[in-house]
Amino acid sequence: MEKQVIFREYHSQEARDHNNIQKYAQAAVDHVVYDAVTQSRRYAGFAVTKTGQAEITVAKGRMYSNDGAIYGRESALVQSMLGYLAAASQRIVSVSVYGGIVETDTETRDKLINEETADTTPVAVDTTRFRQATLTLTQGAESADPQPPALPVEHVEIARVLLDATQVVSITMMVANEVPSAERLDSRTDDLEAWKEQIGPRVSGLGADLADLANRVGAGAERHSMISIKRDLARLKETVQLPSTAVDYGADFYLIQDDGDDYNDTLSLGYAARVEEGIRFPDANADEFEIALFSSLDPNASIQNGILLPKYTEAVKLANESYHAPLGMAQYGFQNHDVKVGYMSRSRLRYGGGRAVCSNGAMWDVPGNGVPAAFSLYEFETQQIITTQLLDANPSHFVYRQDGYWFDTWKEPFLYTETTDHAIIGAEIAQTFPVTNDMWATAVSVYIVAKGGAENIHMALCEVTNGQPDKSKTVAYAVLDEGDIVAGWNKIAIPPTFLAKGRRYGIVLVSNADHQVGISSGQTFLDGTFFYSTDGAYYLGDLTKDLNFRIYGAEFAAPQVTLEFETINLDGGFRDIDILAHMWVPDSCQLIFEVRPGGAGDWLQLTEENLDALSGAPVLAQFRGRFVGTRDMMPALRLTDSRVKVSRPATAAKHVSSEITMGTPSDTLTFEMILEGFDDTPHDHDLMIKPNGAAIETADTVTTTLLDAAAKRYRRTYEFTIAGGPITTFAIIQDMATNSAANLFHVAEQFWYSN
Repeated sequence: MEKQVIFREYHSQEARDHNNIQKYAQAAVDHVVYDAVTQSRRYAGFAVTKTGQAEITVAKGRMYSNDGAIYGRESALVQSMLGYLAAASQRIVSVSVYGGIVETDTETRDKLINEETADTTPVAVDTTRFRQATLTLTQGAESADPQPPALPVEHVEIARVLLDATQVVSITMMVANEVPSAERLDSRTDDLEAWKEQIGPRVSGLGADLADLANRVGAGAERHSMISIKRDLARLKETVQLPSTAVDYGADFYLIQDDGDDYNDTLSLGYAARVEEGIRFPDANADEFEIALFSSLDPNASIQNGILLPKYTEAVKLANESYHAPLGMAQYGFQNHDVKVGYMSRSRLRYGGGRAVCSNGAMWDVPGNGVPAAFSLYEFETQQIITTQLLDANPSHFVYRQDGYWFDTWKEPFLYTETTDHAIIGAEIAQTFPVTNDMWATAVSVYIVAKGGAENIHMALCEVTNGQPDKSKTVAYAVLDEGDIVAGWNKIAIPPTFLAKGRRYGIVLVSNADHQVGISSGQTFLDGTFFYSTDGAYYLGDLTKDLNFRIYGAEFAAPQVTLEFETINLDGGFRDIDILAHMWVPDSCQLIFEVRPGGAGDWLQLTEENLDALSGAPVLAQFRGRFVGTRDMMPALRLTDSRVKVSRPATAAKHVSSEITMGTPSDTLTFEMILEGFDDTPHDHDLMIKPNGAAIETADTVTTTLLDAAAKRYRRTYEFTIAGGPITTFAIIQDMATNSAANLFHVAEQFWYSN
């Protein structure tokens, strides 16, 4: 003990002296526990077992506090769990313990009340002060995936009891909170010593093995293997998008024109190339334009908000017209509402002789590589790539590659990676409904019983998520101007909007006025649900009523319609056409682009079955789209913001990389290039390097190896010995040439390493 009480002969003793004996002994034990056993809250004993269908028993035990104090419980606890059972699914009940001090063992003792007469009186007093461990049960929320409840910081969790609606399912002891015993630690130490005796000699032998490996590598016996390892590592780093700076090897798959290419010609070396799933020849001439009808008065066409469809008439496709009573919108309160309107799906068609498939296209299937340059393109749109990685996030991105025909599309009707956002204030109601057949919705009509004030009605047609309208997936948005609101049916025109069969959609109405809308009784329209929102985010369903509404859709005049676009013209002729637009072609329809070179003769389809439509490099070509469908469904093409690029490739190219920094200086470099569609007779490929601040260096040795005769795939190896000595930075320059714009090749992959 750190302290002792001193008793002397013939000296009086006081009660506090005897209490201090216990106090000092207790403090000494607390210090030993704190210093040598644990400084965290722990428990010992308290084994929890299932002793009945809905009953548990907690054995006696002790709780160790974080100040060294030990609290005990001297009897077991039998606890019924009936009051904790879940109503329908499951819940977790945590068994925990905390410490407190209580005084107990009450006895009657004589107390001296007069020292002179020695008179006493009986008094009931507590004779024991007890550090008591108190058990408690805390229940978590009921759920199909139950989680443990939060506990006060002074509690130590002993076990978690999983309950369902009828019984104790399982008990999990929280062994991480149990105080470790010296015997258990000794056993673990014995295991570690036995492991060390087994593994120690092997670790010691690694030193000799590593030295031998270093000698073999240094001697060059395994140089080929090391090159293969570097090649695989470089390709792996490029695949998973790891930084490649400050290393002695690297790779590039040339998927898109990015920071690895000096396409801005900052090094002033005359960059002239196109990187699009391989290094390809640049455009000798090109033109871009927006798709437009040849005649704006074409009687077979209908354009609404820039969306082109074959001519159609409107008809009511879905309705709930049974009026029962009025409903005031303002009764649900005014809140802020955010509406996000998506865009029609995009598709991209690339057609022409310069579209040979590159083997590196398989890299789009690797998570992290983003989106194939299908929905945006350098110098084709203002942005290079959509920030959301569509290919990784959703399998709806469809990629098709064939020599001369590349096609990319989004297999969902709408894209929500980019949205037009609207912030609205007002009261909100909504009505969901199912769609049994594909349709192009053209208008929504709501029944107004009485106009509530000079306020607009905002209408959003949105998808349904988990049974409720989802304003973050709005497919159409329109405003019914307050001056146009009348008592009766009010028709709200919307851009042609595709509604897919088998899905549910919601009509959301928001207004700042107490407009009275018509509703039907809850048993009239059984296919949907009426909703209202009190906070702008969450909905509550009301099964006693449904909104009166009508959905108008397009009915087409013919099952096949041809619409001619403006004529294509390019000085010197064009061999490639690149079409990118918002368009949606349902499974039951086709949208076929066709050209008529020279403005005479047959119309030629731009399809994978017909790859020679532009083989003659026409200077002028008529251009049209053939819409194939049914009287109820047709494909749609958004002319606004569409892009068509026509081009003719050059016969020479120069690709320049951005500057590469190595980890250590080197005067010997090797480059391996994969060339595809390559024929050494009309084609030529040369690689040079430009060290920072030095002259351009040419290769000392060039070796060409055939990899695949059918694909004309070659590996061309360039080896350099730097004349000026070791370098740390350099740029790669590649010159490409062909004798004809109709006979091209491309660079699929690059790998380099320092020797």
